Amino acid sequence: MNERAEADRKIQVRAVASFVLILAILVVTVLGIIFLVINKRVAKEEVKQRVVPAVEVVEVTAADHAVKISTQGVVESARETRLAAEVGGRVMEISPSFKRGGVVKKGERLVQIDPADYRSALAAAEVRRAEAELALELEKARVEQAQLDWAKLGSGSDPLNALVLREPYLAAAEASAASAVEVAAKARRDVERTEILAPFDASLRSANAEVGVVVAPGTMVAELYASGDLEVRLPLSLEDFGFLARAADGKVTGEIVLKGKIGADEYTWKAEMARVDPEISRETLSAHVAVKVLPTEGSTFPLPPVGLFVNAEIAGKTLDDIKEIPRRALIEGNRTIVVMAGNKIAFRDLTIPRLTRATALVSGGLEAGDRVVLTRLSAPVVGMEVEIEKDPEKEDE
Repeated sequence: MNERAEADRKIQVRAVASFVLILAILVVTVLGIIFLVINKRVAKEEVKQRVVPAVEVVEVTAADHAVKISTQGVVESARETRLAAEVGGRVMEISPSFKRGGVVKKGERLVQIDPADYRSALAAAEVRRAEAELALELEKARVEQAQLDWAKLGSGSDPLNALVLREPYLAAAEASAASAVEVAAKARRDVERTEILAPFDASLRSANAEVGVVVAPGTMVAELYASGDLEVRLPLSLEDFGFLARAADGKVTGEIVLKGKIGADEYTWKAEMARVDPEISRETLSAHVAVKVLPTEGSTFPLPPVGLFVNAEIAGKTLDDIKEIPRRALIEGNRTIVVMAGNKIAFRDLTIPRLTRATALVSGGLEAGDRVVLTRLSAPVVGMEVEIEKDPEKEDE
């Protein structure tokens, strides 16, 4: 009995201990929760600010715009030629200017070929010409005598044979005299051709003869170019070609300015349109025009040196009511963003007749006073609000 009672007592003690432990845990838990509630952190409310992107804008103005066409070319001589010997022989004399880079005047003797043999041939040809002309005069006298004789003996009838009036003999004498005259003329020209003359005022690109050298007919002795008559052949894209200004008769007009750098200095020359190439290049799909360079009085270089690379600017058509905007304002090729009332943005589709490296010429899609956005926006949408950046220069004013 005592053992049973002891066992029941132990069970009761364990039950009481478990209850007390559970109650203690509950009390500690409740006290911890109360402590945490009393000492909890209160989150601060932050007002999130709306970000409005700042943009740079340009105000559009409308005006008539003169198109400027830019291109490049190389200065060339408008007249170039190669002189060849028409007769052969030994070179007896050359001009002091007959050297590469030499400057010669029209008619100046550049090369003298030995004319002795050609003068001898001319003298012999003159003798044959004189003899042939004498024979012709004698034959004419015989013909007159034959006509008189036949008039006395022929009883008024025509002769049955042309030999009676010596007509074949007269024709042969006339042909022989004409041939002799031509032979003498050729001999005279051969004597003249022993002198090789400058055909125009020119500079020598090459000189290929020297005293004592024997040249054959057809030998090229010099290459000349006119240093005072210069042209520049300028390539134009088909777009630029269409913007050339033309008069009512179709002639291309417009001021042309050439610029070239020589040493550290840049020189300017004016030019005028010489001709327009009527054919489009199949390889480059471009057109070409040739302009004549005009001398600049008082300049160190009144005319540019032949072979100089120059930049050219041609004044083209004038376009009416054009709005010129920076090219960087374009998006998607022919669209732009404008700032409307309330600083809300909108998109505009543009009509662009011409693009340059820096600007776009707009004929439709914009009005004077529109504010065009220059800043690149990451994800622009219609109606998005923007803030316009102020120009420091205008603020200072």
